[in-house]
Amino acid sequence: MSRTETIIDCYTDEPAGLGVPPFLGVWPRYAAGRSTLLTAGQHDEQPTYLTIDDLRWLLYQSKPRPVVIDPLTGRTRIEVLNCTRSAEEVRQILGDTDQVTIIAGVQTPGKYLSARPGTLNEIVKLLSGFKGTKILTGPAVTCGTQMRGGSRAKMPDEGQFDELRSLSFDTYDQLQPYAIKGSAIYKQFPRKQNCIVEIETGRGCPRSPGCSFCTEPIKNTLQWRKAQDIIDEVKTFMALGANAFRLGKQSCIFSYNGGNLNSIRQLLSGAANLGPRVLHIDNVNPAMVSEECTKLFVEYCTPGSTAAMGVESFDPVVTKENNLNCPYDMAFEVIRIINKVGGFRGENGCHALLPGINILLGLKGETPETLDRNFAALKRILDEGLLIRRINIRQVVPFPGTDLYKEIGRRFLRTNRRYYPAWIEKVRREIDVPMLRRLFPPGTILHRVCSEVHNGNVTFLRQVGSYPIVVRVLRRLPLGEFFDVRVTGYMLRSLAAELV
Repeated sequence: MSRTETIIDCYTDEPAGLGVPPFLGVWPRYAAGRSTLLTAGQHDEQPTYLTIDDLRWLLYQSKPRPVVIDPLTGRTRIEVLNCTRSAEEVRQILGDTDQVTIIAGVQTPGKYLSARPGTLNEIVKLLSGFKGTKILTGPAVTCGTQMRGGSRAKMPDEGQFDELRSLSFDTYDQLQPYAIKGSAIYKQFPRKQNCIVEIETGRGCPRSPGCSFCTEPIKNTLQWRKAQDIIDEVKTFMALGANAFRLGKQSCIFSYNGGNLNSIRQLLSGAANLGPRVLHIDNVNPAMVSEECTKLFVEYCTPGSTAAMGVESFDPVVTKENNLNCPYDMAFEVIRIINKVGGFRGENGCHALLPGINILLGLKGETPETLDRNFAALKRILDEGLLIRRINIRQVVPFPGTDLYKEIGRRFLRTNRRYYPAWIEKVRREIDVPMLRRLFPPGTILHRVCSEVHNGNVTFLRQVGSYPIVVRVLRRLPLGEFFDVRVTGYMLRSLAAELV
C-alpha cells in the first residue's frame, strides 16, 4: 500500500516552544495525530516522519564525491546528523507519497549545536523533484521565519507550496486526541538517547498588549491545558521510551491557570510522579515569580532547569517603549528569589533551578547608552554574587503583525548594529566567563553528559535538559553515549572538562 502522507520536520524555534534536535517539538506530533485520526479506516499507517536532514542527505548522496556525516577527522556534519533513514529509503518514501506536510518556522533565531533548521528556499529546492502535494504548516505560515537575528522575516512566496495550512485548534479538548495519537512519531525520531520532548502547557499571552516584538499573541488566544491532559501525554511518551521532558510551549509556566498554586502543584506532582529522568521548564514572566511558587518548581523538577526570563533590556526607556514585562528593579528581585530557592547543587552537578536572561538588541528606543545600561546591570548581578545560568543575546527580527514591525521595523537595528559585536564580546568575556567559574568551579563533576558532535579530536557534550551547558573534552569520544566529566576550564559560553 502506498504511503499517503509524509511529514518533514524542518525544525521550529518560537518565543514559546522549541523543536530543534535534540528537542522533539509539538508541531510534527500534532500534524501526525491529526492526519492519523482524520484518515482512520482509509489506511493502516501513520504518516512517515522525515527531517530536513533526510532531504539534504538525499542530495549529498547524489553527488559524485561521498559525504560522511561524522568523518574520522574534521567536523561532524550537523546539517545531516539527524537523518532518519538511508538515502534510498527517503527517495522511495517521497516517490510514493501523495501529500507532504512540511513543518517550518524559526521565530527566535539561535545557534544550535547538533542541528540546522531548514529555510523556505532550501525546502522548495530539495522537494522540487517530487510530485506529491506540498503543504506548508507551522510558525512559518503565520508570521514567517528567519534564521538570522536582525534580518527581515521570510514569508512563503506565492506558488512555492501547493497549500499553506494553519495547524490550529480551537480548544485543548479538540487537540488532546491529536497530541496523544501523534506521540507515536517519537518511534521514528533519530538519536533518541538524548531527546527531550517539548510538552505544551498553554498558548497565547496573559498580557494585552504584549511585548512589541512577540509573535505569540498574534498566533493564539490565551488558553491553559488541563493538568491531567498534560500528564497523560507525558505518560504516553514514557510508555514509548521517552524519559526527558520540558514543560514549555507557553509564554510563562508560572502563570499556569492564572498562577494558581494548587493547579501548578497538581501539574508538577503528576508529571514528576511518573518518574522521568529529566523534568524541566522554560519561559517565565518575572512578574509572576514568588518564593512560594518557585519552591514548587524546585521540589518537583529535576536539577539543571532554567527559568528563562525575557528581560530583553535593562534600559527603562526601551522597557516602556516596547511594553516589556520586566522593569529593572523587578528583574533583580526575581533573580534573588530564584537564587534563594533554587541555587543549591543537585545530584547531576547542576543547580536545582536558576534564572536565565534574554537580551534583545534593536528594540524601539535603543541607543548606544542602552548597551551601557545593559552591561552595568549584568555586572551588578555578577558583583552581588548572584547566579545566572545563561545570558542569551539576540538581534530582533520584526515579524509581520507585531507592533515592532508596524512601528519601526529595523530602524534601530540599522542605527546601532555597528556597536553590537564589541559589546557582545565584552559581555562574553567579562560577565559570562566569571559567571561560569562561579556556577561550575574547577573540579565540579557533571554526570550523564551526552556526546553530540566532533570537531577534529575534540568532542562537544551536553546533559539532557533545557539550556544545558556545552562541555568540551579533548578526546574523540563515540557519539550518543553518556559520560561523567570533571570541569577543568572555561570558554566564552562553555566549559572545558576531562572524563572522570
